[in-house]
Amino acid sequence: MKGESGLLLLILLPMIGGLVSRFLAGEEQNNQRRMRASELVFAAVSPLTLGLAAYYAFRPVDGIPKLTVSKICGKGMTFSMTGFRTVYVLVALIAWSVSCLFALWYMCNEENKGRYFCYTLVTLGSTLGVFLSADLYTTFIFFEVMSLASYVWVVHEEDKEAVRASKTYLAVAVMGGLVMLMGIFILVNGAGTTDMDRVAAFIRSQNERTEIRAAVFCLLFGFGAKAGAFPLHIWLPKAHPVAPAPASALLSGILTKAGMFGVLLISGQFLVGDEAFGKLLMIIAVCTMLIGAVIALFSVDIKHILACSSVSQIGFMLCGAAAMCIMKEEQWLAVSGTVLHMLNHSFFKLLLFLLAGVAVHDLKSRDLNVLRGFGAGKPWLMLLFMSGAFGIAGVPGFSGFVSKSMIHESLVLCYKETGEISFRVTEILFLIAGGCTVAYMLKLFLVLFFKKPSKDVEAFNASGKKYLSKPCLILLSIPAALIYLAGTLPEYLMLPVANRASDITVFGVARERFRVFTGENFKGGLISLTIGAALWFFVVKPLITKQVSKKETVYVNRFPKKLDLEQAIYRPVLLKLLPGLFGGICRIAETVTKKAAIGLFLFGKRICGLADRTPELCITGVRRTVLRPVCETTTVSTARKFSIVTGGFMNAVSAFLARIFKKKTKRTDNVERVYRGLNDMSETAKLVTRSLSYGLLAFCAGLLAMLVYLLYCLRG
Repeated sequence: MKGESGLLLLILLPMIGGLVSRFLAGEEQNNQRRMRASELVFAAVSPLTLGLAAYYAFRPVDGIPKLTVSKICGKGMTFSMTGFRTVYVLVALIAWSVSCLFALWYMCNEENKGRYFCYTLVTLGSTLGVFLSADLYTTFIFFEVMSLASYVWVVHEEDKEAVRASKTYLAVAVMGGLVMLMGIFILVNGAGTTDMDRVAAFIRSQNERTEIRAAVFCLLFGFGAKAGAFPLHIWLPKAHPVAPAPASALLSGILTKAGMFGVLLISGQFLVGDEAFGKLLMIIAVCTMLIGAVIALFSVDIKHILACSSVSQIGFMLCGAAAMCIMKEEQWLAVSGTVLHMLNHSFFKLLLFLLAGVAVHDLKSRDLNVLRGFGAGKPWLMLLFMSGAFGIAGVPGFSGFVSKSMIHESLVLCYKETGEISFRVTEILFLIAGGCTVAYMLKLFLVLFFKKPSKDVEAFNASGKKYLSKPCLILLSIPAALIYLAGTLPEYLMLPVANRASDITVFGVARERFRVFTGENFKGGLISLTIGAALWFFVVKPLITKQVSKKETVYVNRFPKKLDLEQAIYRPVLLKLLPGLFGGICRIAETVTKKAAIGLFLFGKRICGLADRTPELCITGVRRTVLRPVCETTTVSTARKFSIVTGGFMNAVSAFLARIFKKKTKRTDNVERVYRGLNDMSETAKLVTRSLSYGLLAFCAGLLAMLVYLLYCLRG
């Protein structure tokens, strides 16, 4: 082990804490003392790890902290704490600390708490391993551990919907991991190393990039699957709604950024300046951005809306990553905007999913028809929700406005540098997608806080129960305050962080200070706000609302199920079409192989039979052509003479004995009897000597005789 051993402690501490928490919880849910001890460990591990990470992040040190652990998984592991890695390790730990503390309230009456505590902390350790990894094998190993550990979040409820969503989640994770590993093998074959910096230098030194692009495309497939990029986004809308709200906040806020970490690595270091890859990534970004937003517009499940929103926001980030590949002089703008929007989105979804969890926890439903009016008369809850909703919608004065303005400006510069109309279209679609974000967040805000409470909400309010504990309100105020302060003081909070995290790309350091509050940026934000308001009031609201009586309006999901990629394409193709197609090919191959094997067997049998009879036929031919005259004359005459002498003697003896004993006997011709016996013996001898077995036995006897002779000769 060489380097900063404390980096390994950042990974091992949460994992060990998870195992200890699971051991303390035990199998019995009724043991309050053990459960309290488990909860204490669960709540303390994330803040302790955050303190350790802050120490390593801000202590004065020469160079970049780095750690190499050899002889693990054959290749060893390498960790580093560069600027981007440091920033996202701290963000991940802040989000985990808030989520874990909130989970103590959210899961107070849940079953399998010990299991949830364990795998939440194991997922934290593996996620930190991904962000700290400095070589591709280390990234892959922790990427897979993170995917498998977080699977428990999705299947936690163990109902039919959760099991189905968990299968989708695991299938996408496994396929993404395997394809990523294929890309790593291709790069290692060319570069001879897995170190990220060396691989990046090797790629930039190559003029022929066909094989490299194939490898990088495999990496993009794996990282894009975890990020939730189109067309592998299908797991987000399925997994987030069924997972517990604290887990959904981390799935959306942090785990998708592990995928974006890989995408930034590709666009910022491996294929920096590659316009072809940038255009491909831009197409994926636009599809991801618009599909997620449109689905969120027509959904009536609060967690499903937030999950589809995550898909759309990943599209915004991918736009920035694509601009990184295309831009040259002003690349720092795309880098800063992408990194900042990643950070902002982590806090947006941490806050929004936990607030949605409050309503789901109290009313046991995710349907907007049940949750309608839940926030009425709860001003503190409304302020918290406003911070998250206004931030993700890009309202000026909140952090989302800063990062979206930077990405939008980078798209404008792409169009100016290249002059291609496709980038102008992308910029317009970017503003439209921003308007869709405003529309679905406006839907949630109006339904939750300004609509007449539903019967379920009225029953809950009448029960006198507290909708949320005061410690949790204070806890949720942390991300809400960060969103607001970062938006109002971007030059002191956001831009310095962006400069530190910009080392994720080769040319990402800012050359000048970005001016946030300009007329051009306000114009873009105002366009998105106007589009969003118009979409909600004139398009979405008339489509998803249904008047069932004069006093009651219900919300209906109008999104066609036929457009669900998983149900329409992936499951039929992967589970029916492809197995049937390849099964038919295998059956044809099996039949052809079986027929060929039978034909070869019969042909071989004939060949072997012919080979077996060849010596016999040769011997028979020689006997009939060469030895037959001799055999007929010699054998027959000799046998006849022997039969006459022997038979005559036997006849004389028989007659003599008959006379002595005066006994009458029938005359028998012993000459013919002896002759027939000799013929039978001759034919039997011929059959024996003509067989292949006799020849082999004779050959073995000859070898044995030769061996005995040699041993006798060598005895002296």
